Amino acid sequence: MSQLHASRRDVSRRGFLAGFGALGIASTLGACATSTPARPAGGGGQSSTALVLKSRESSDNGRKGMQALLDEFAKQHPQYKSTLNTMEAAAFQQQIRADLTLSTPPDVLTWFAGEIASDFAQQSLLLDVTSVYPAQGYSEQFAKLSTDATGKKIFIPTVYYWWGVFYRKSYFDKWGVAEPKTWDEFVALCKTLQGKGVSPIALPLADAAWLTASWFDYLNLRINGAGFHRALLAGNEAYTDARVTKVLDTWKEVLPYLDPASKGLASTEGYAKWQQGKDAMFLCGPFLADAMPADVKDDISFFQFPIVDPAVPVVEEAPLDGFIASAHTANPEGAKAFLGFVATPAAQELYLKISGNALLPANSDAKSPVSTPLLEKGRAMVAGAADVTQFFNRDTNDDQLNALTTALVRFIDEPDKGADIQKQWQSDSAKARGN
Repeated sequence: MSQLHASRRDVSRRGFLAGFGALGIASTLGACATSTPARPAGGGGQSSTALVLKSRESSDNGRKGMQALLDEFAKQHPQYKSTLNTMEAAAFQQQIRADLTLSTPPDVLTWFAGEIASDFAQQSLLLDVTSVYPAQGYSEQFAKLSTDATGKKIFIPTVYYWWGVFYRKSYFDKWGVAEPKTWDEFVALCKTLQGKGVSPIALPLADAAWLTASWFDYLNLRINGAGFHRALLAGNEAYTDARVTKVLDTWKEVLPYLDPASKGLASTEGYAKWQQGKDAMFLCGPFLADAMPADVKDDISFFQFPIVDPAVPVVEEAPLDGFIASAHTANPEGAKAFLGFVATPAAQELYLKISGNALLPANSDAKSPVSTPLLEKGRAMVAGAADVTQFFNRDTNDDQLNALTTALVRFIDEPDKGADIQKQWQSDSAKARGN
């Protein structure tokens, strides 16, 4: 139910895993269908008993997990004839808006919480699923992320994950270093690692420039807080603001510790260097563990993004994945029945058991099929946060993400031209909003 950070396109998790296609982590490009054939014109609306689920989970395990959900749903609701239509993640992202505007759309689709869902709701493209949203089991934060501006529930959460600075325990032991808690400690750690001949920070940019968004998100949240962060992403504050300048100036402190080959590194190359201990730390999500050989997974840990200002409430990035239903579905009762089903602890446990992804169930009454130190550490970190955000493009959109990556990649090259970069960033952001 999730791939690198989304928003879905989910460039976070989906895009990252797509870079590992050669390693067998992501599926090949192109759409494929499983189960019975999809209906014409997008795959929905022909029969009141037919139900089409369109999924972006195109990895083998993700597809098996989705099919297991449909199989179990069919047992409980035999009156519906369910079809799984699976599309490669990037193509899915490009097509979803068109799918939702079809007169015969897919009935249910995998998607993400946050502004990226609310945007569709504002266009009256999503079915009101308030009647099947559980009264218990979901946190207040998750409920808010599932609600549109009118108070209707338009999204059913199923799984979530977290972001942190990932490292291999055996290498930290070898280098004689420990997890930092504060930004100053993090900068000092980077200096120590570089002195040992290790590149401190992995940041492959050749095909994953969107990863820079995670650095901006966290530094902005740690320095300026969630209120300013959300206002900035909503266009109510400017990228020329002095508070953004402070974020860039703080990031500048660790730019010398990026892998010097970052600009030319593809995701797979960055992953390999991190796995081999050539790069020490990687700011990302637990999907990194999904891409690891079995004998390495137990060696993976992470630490919370360092605290910059202890007076600022701690906010974590915790992308939330789940399902939406088209407002134009010909089978609203079937769509609601399926969404009510996937909201249950049993359904979320089933998906995670079959898919084997390093994710956490969104329903607090569900148990992770496999409890690992990594998962429990991630769960505890999110539970202890004062607030959660989704990720830059889930909290805005891909056009804004493009403006960000253009600005931040240039800043890596020209860190002394921050003022010019901020002006251009604000201009690009305004154009993307149509202002």
